[in-house]
Amino acid sequence: MATHIRQRWTAQFEGMSRRDRQGCDYDSYLPDPLVGWNPLLAGDVAADIADAEAAIARLNQAGTSHVSLEGLARFLLRAESVGSSMIEGLVAATRRLVQAEVALAQGDDAADRVAVEVLCNIAAMEAAVEVASAADELTVDDLLAIHRTLMDRSPTPQFGGVVRTDQNWIGGSSYNPCSASFVPPPPEEVPDLLDDLVDYVNDDAHSPLTQAALAHAQFETIHPFADGNGRTGRALVHVVLRRRGLAPGFVPPISLVLATWASTYVDGLMTFRHLADPDSAERSERAADWLRLFATATHRACLDAEHYAERIDSMTTEWRTRLGRVRADSGTDRLLAVLPGAPIITVESASSLIGRSKARTTDAVNALAEAGILRQRNVGRQRYRVFEAADVLDLFTDLERALASPTGDTLDAKPVRSAPGRRP
Repeated sequence: MATHIRQRWTAQFEGMSRRDRQGCDYDSYLPDPLVGWNPLLAGDVAADIADAEAAIARLNQAGTSHVSLEGLARFLLRAESVGSSMIEGLVAATRRLVQAEVALAQGDDAADRVAVEVLCNIAAMEAAVEVASAADELTVDDLLAIHRTLMDRSPTPQFGGVVRTDQNWIGGSSYNPCSASFVPPPPEEVPDLLDDLVDYVNDDAHSPLTQAALAHAQFETIHPFADGNGRTGRALVHVVLRRRGLAPGFVPPISLVLATWASTYVDGLMTFRHLADPDSAERSERAADWLRLFATATHRACLDAEHYAERIDSMTTEWRTRLGRVRADSGTDRLLAVLPGAPIITVESASSLIGRSKARTTDAVNALAEAGILRQRNVGRQRYRVFEAADVLDLFTDLERALASPTGDTLDAKPVRSAPGRRP
């Protein structure tokens, strides 16, 4: 049975204020396992889930008619990663992202740390999709690898891929959990809860979207890492949807919607956490509230994705009109396909994207530059030569304007501030 575990926080003398230094009794939350649970859902909730799953299926089926399939997939995955980062208050405009991306690709140390963290989130989302596509079953090690990628260039890379061994919490003081809004399970409970989570993900007792929503809420409840839980938990959603075959080609940018509903999103996760018998009506009702919200966000995300798919379709069609005849599978043809997901490129990065030699890629880049599709710029202290697709940057700018920036809401727990010599 889900319960609160009463614990004692010993007074410490690290914080500046009296409130930070105090000791207290606090309650950490221990959730029920997911394996074997069959929530009873009202008809309207089941219908919302079915509608959202149908929208994901339509998005993936409709994608077969688009000119730039790979570009659309990359655009949506990048958009999802940016939205997930915005929920955690990590906001970097498109040009900041691509300039940091170029600097890193050239071996420089990008000075824009926020942009670098968002780029790591993009890499983590890509890793999550690869995990879902390559592995028959998800493992705890897979989750650790996704988290390690996410944290690689963060201010605390030492936390990457490491299950916490200390108590963490959300909200309140950075120094103690006395005023926290939520305290996850004690660290000794985390390994068993993670094992249950991956066992649940590897089963198919529930529909794909139900499974993704419940797995995400359970992951955020466990909060297994010292930092990066929110972004890793949202990557898990895409692992489930890809693994179950519901989203084989296109990732619905669910985090884009959740970024604009940040307070409602966090409230939904809090509602999910019940204190009742494992098979009680109360547990099902709380899960239903969360599932309704998640299904609605997913359905909206699919509509947004279809909107951008249409714009990308029109954009790439117009590009090809400008260029005239383009030989199928040529370097130019391949570059047109990937460009919507890569708004700023170098010859080297483009060569890697399209699988062509540097010389062939240079020819393709030059052809697109002559047609006005790409524009040359020099960035960074070393004045690296890069090429930007202004039409794609405009799309991302429109995306940024559509998103609210929920800097006051975060799902990443505050790491424990520990005494000198003790690892957080």
